[in-house]
Amino acid sequence: MRNVWLAGVFSCLTLAFTSCGGGGSSSGGGGGGGGGNPVPGGHPYALPSASPAVLSVFSITSNPAGMPVKIDGATIGNTPATASPAYAKTSHVITVIAPGTTLPYSVTTTQSANGPQQIFYNSLVDTAGKIASLTPGSISRRPASVRNATVTRLTPSLAGRSLYSDHRLAVTYDAGGLGGRTLDAVERRHGVAAALTLSQGGGTISRVVTLAAGQSIADARRGLAAEAGVRSVDRIGLRYPLGGTVYPNDPHFNDSEQWDMYRIDMPDAWGFGLGSSSVAIAVIDTGYDPNQPDVAPKVTYAEKVLAGYIDSSAGAATDTDGHGTVDSGIASAVTNNAAGWAGVGYGTSLQEYKIYPDGVNTAADTADEAEAIREAVAHNAKVILLSLGGSSAGGPDPVERDAVAYAIANNVTVVAASGDERATGVTTIDYPAGYPNVIAVGASAVNDAQNPGDGIGSPEYVASYSNAGPGLTLVAPGGDPSSAGDTDQVHWIENAYTTQPFAGIAACASGTAASDCGVKIVGTSMAAAHVAGAAGLLLSQPGASSAKMMTYLTTSADDIGDPLEGAGRLNVYRAMANVTGNPLTVPAKYVPTYNQFVAFAYTNIASLQTVPVIADVTYPRGVPVNSDGTFRIGDLPAGIGSYRIAVWYDSNGDGLIDAGDYFAVTNVCAKTGACAGAAALAVKAIPASPPFVLP
Repeated sequence: MRNVWLAGVFSCLTLAFTSCGGGGSSSGGGGGGGGGNPVPGGHPYALPSASPAVLSVFSITSNPAGMPVKIDGATIGNTPATASPAYAKTSHVITVIAPGTTLPYSVTTTQSANGPQQIFYNSLVDTAGKIASLTPGSISRRPASVRNATVTRLTPSLAGRSLYSDHRLAVTYDAGGLGGRTLDAVERRHGVAAALTLSQGGGTISRVVTLAAGQSIADARRGLAAEAGVRSVDRIGLRYPLGGTVYPNDPHFNDSEQWDMYRIDMPDAWGFGLGSSSVAIAVIDTGYDPNQPDVAPKVTYAEKVLAGYIDSSAGAATDTDGHGTVDSGIASAVTNNAAGWAGVGYGTSLQEYKIYPDGVNTAADTADEAEAIREAVAHNAKVILLSLGGSSAGGPDPVERDAVAYAIANNVTVVAASGDERATGVTTIDYPAGYPNVIAVGASAVNDAQNPGDGIGSPEYVASYSNAGPGLTLVAPGGDPSSAGDTDQVHWIENAYTTQPFAGIAACASGTAASDCGVKIVGTSMAAAHVAGAAGLLLSQPGASSAKMMTYLTTSADDIGDPLEGAGRLNVYRAMANVTGNPLTVPAKYVPTYNQFVAFAYTNIASLQTVPVIADVTYPRGVPVNSDGTFRIGDLPAGIGSYRIAVWYDSNGDGLIDAGDYFAVTNVCAKTGACAGAAALAVKAIPASPPFVLP
């Protein structure tokens, strides 16, 4: 968000964090703090091997071969071609040009760091398609709303802020190349004061090292990299809370002021289920306020992770900033208690991991962030909320990336804020939102110029500060005030705040009851908190799966008509209806938009006759359909036999083409040339009877 300082408004503290895995051995470690007996590492859970940052390498091939390839307009050669890692750090456009054609085949890459990726273009079966019409299904019953439910800070810019830690590094060793030397002996030569082992196995050892005061990070990095047995030395990134200047608000809040909850249709969503305390949302942030009655009763576990040390003693995770408390309240405040604010997750529980030191505008590094992620997995969290980020200019962080991948591999849903820098010209999403399979959330806002104060019926747009681009999953309410002094309630998000702010951070007025101590705040952090709460609510339903969470959320999102919205704006009612088996054939506003469809070619049928085997190479999950209904299938394998082209909206996210979905398919396509019939597909909702069989 924009950095605006006016009377009564203050900036959320900015923190940077590093992630380090527990387990393994440790040497030294730095100060813990917070009382009790902080310990390095933590619990004996298995760690994946940490690895250096490996940017994606794109292998570009075509049928026939020999076609010119461009990246961002610059020719790099003919197919087959390879895009070097330097091209993969941010989003880029890769173009393959078939001789004699006027329409090049283009693929926009997402920023990632997960090894080789394949881009293939087959000009012999290149097909331009379009959804020509979309017929909605019948209207189903809406669930009963919850009865008697009392549902009654602007972020400093990341510009100019440090991208990396100035005293910590990630080092990967080949144990066999050390020549009998100990790790401590190697590290002491370069000013290392403490080290924490992330993982070891197969002859590889990965460590996070902390330099002694006054040691040069550049000298240490060069020196360590030159040592025999050292495979790589990577910088430790810094991360900052996203969303922030807070305006504490004393009066008791009522339903009308939580416009965000109504916008995503929480009353109807709760009609399907109120969430389960067995589903924990882990908030990795600035901690929580144990005196805040709208948050503290939901917390089942809390700890502080600083400098690789874990402190789970009482009060160690106390939030002196407010950012973590408000995110926790949005995600899962105590609801239906006739006081305070409602939380999206309703009955879901919270886990709190404080990774920021107390202070004003502090930062946390990715090693502590990663340690907290692994701790959340060890404590059986089902959702992890990362309302923080670092500029994509810093590139992917290997320690953070491995921890995020570890959580996802353990069936934990990871939700992260996309970043608040778009107003400064940023066109990509921040890390950790930019990693594969993370639910990356941008912020939506209300344009109530025609009806001031109307947060429910006014049109929405993607907030001016909200980062967008390839990899963005969806958006959720985040607000967008015109200035820090904007008095229009629906330009802000409001929820619980800490009663124990650090000196220099604004506090609620003296005498304010803790249950009334709240804030007005904006940012993608707040948007991500809505989605994390929704994920917890969805996972409370029988049969719901973390592996399908991305589909649950994207196929149920509302189109707000903004090209930067990803799959759309979060709609928890529709998502809950899908997960609980209520077909999404509801009023017209719930008919899917074109960009919620995928297009694909299939050649055979899986064991279930409602599961297509997708033949596309570049887009193995289907080609995204554009907002005008157009798409292009140009990535079918060479020598493909008989196939059909289909467009599909999976309304309930179950991976099956079944009742309630929207679908259209061509007849069998020729083995060469464009597929006849793809240019005018008539999409209809699939009825419950007769049972669907894939043609």
